[in-house]
Amino acid sequence: MGRTQLGREFFELGLGLGRLGTVLIGSGGGSLARALARAAGCGAALAGGEVKFHDGGCAACGAWLARYYQYPAALFVRQDGARVERFLTDGRGRPLTPPDGAGEEAPCAGEWDLLAGADCAWAAARAGSFREDRGTAWAQGPAALTMALERLGYEVTDRPVPGAVCFEADREGFVLRADGVALEGEDALSLAVSAPAGGLTEADPAKILDVVKQTAGYTAGQVTIIEVE
Repeated sequence: MGRTQLGREFFELGLGLGRLGTVLIGSGGGSLARALARAAGCGAALAGGEVKFHDGGCAACGAWLARYYQYPAALFVRQDGARVERFLTDGRGRPLTPPDGAGEEAPCAGEWDLLAGADCAWAAARAGSFREDRGTAWAQGPAALTMALERLGYEVTDRPVPGAVCFEADREGFVLRADGVALEGEDALSLAVSAPAGGLTEADPAKILDVVKQTAGYTAGQVTIIEVE
């Protein structure tokens, strides 16, 4: 699909989302993702919705923001080379079917706003106050994962070291593996908080699954993947 056509589709998506009320929008991976996020924001504002762009680095951060502020929709656009992924959730973090943009014209355009420091807020809300030393941890995933682990009392490294607990999250922050065990919950940060200090000593083979989409409730039809020509 060409970029121009893709932009039209995101604009139409925004028209539908704007009719729901306030919409959270974020993006990552490149200029195309940013442009498409803004195209959706234009549609949402013209439909009368309030648009809250955020600087969070992954889809799970946007989903958490929507739950926290009780907004009806969160959109995150991820670019990976020529591929674009669209993550759409409702105010409870569940997959949201794109609403129809058809309807009466709004009496006025909605406002745009920016929520800055989203990753820090997400980490602080999940981990709470800074705690005592819990040892060393290796973190791989969104930047907010490192922030949360530091609040939990870990000294976080960017590479595996002997004796360190290994925390590995998927790129969008929905799934966490602690020492190879796949944990299930709302998002990677909530799972990091629930993981026992010192890591997991025994891995249950039945839990070591690829649950990136399962944990978030996504199916192949709800995470839209588009190849850009």
